[in-house]
Amino acid sequence: MNSAFRYLMQGVFYAAFCGVVYYFSTSPRYQYLDADKSEIMVAFKHPTKRKEVCHERTAEELQKLPPNMRRPQDCPRERADLSIRFSLDGKEVANKSFVSPGIHRDGSVFVYAKFFIPAGEHRFKVEMRDSVQEGYDFTLEQPITFKPGQMLLVSFDENTDKFTLK
Repeated sequence: MNSAFRYLMQGVFYAAFCGVVYYFSTSPRYQYLDADKSEIMVAFKHPTKRKEVCHERTAEELQKLPPNMRRPQDCPRERADLSIRFSLDGKEVANKSFVSPGIHRDGSVFVYAKFFIPAGEHRFKVEMRDSVQEGYDFTLEQPITFKPGQMLLVSFDENTDKFTLK
């Protein structure tokens, strides 16, 4: 009788524990976005252009250098900062700048940003500058319809030098 009561109580406690786990795995409902919002996520890696151009060394400059350092060109390693701007219906939504990583600031920039916008039809524009010149080097502008809860991924293809939307 004692072991039967013990097995019965074990079953009751296991069932209660499973019920608590089930409740907390389903009940406080989690909603990532508001019902009328959409998300834009930007994620890509891009090597920006160098801050300074390479210059040719003269024969006298090459003779002054040790033999193992006699390269005909002197190319500074530092790269320009990457600036990216997003506009929705002519209004600026986000404007971010990213610094090239590394000791010499010569690595590729990893861009990751996200922001939330109201759902509906919008005129979407993204601009990116990856050089030290004024103005933006790359631009994409097009009308987009955002559904509630939809996520738009913006990336940049280095081979074609164009933005892609997914």
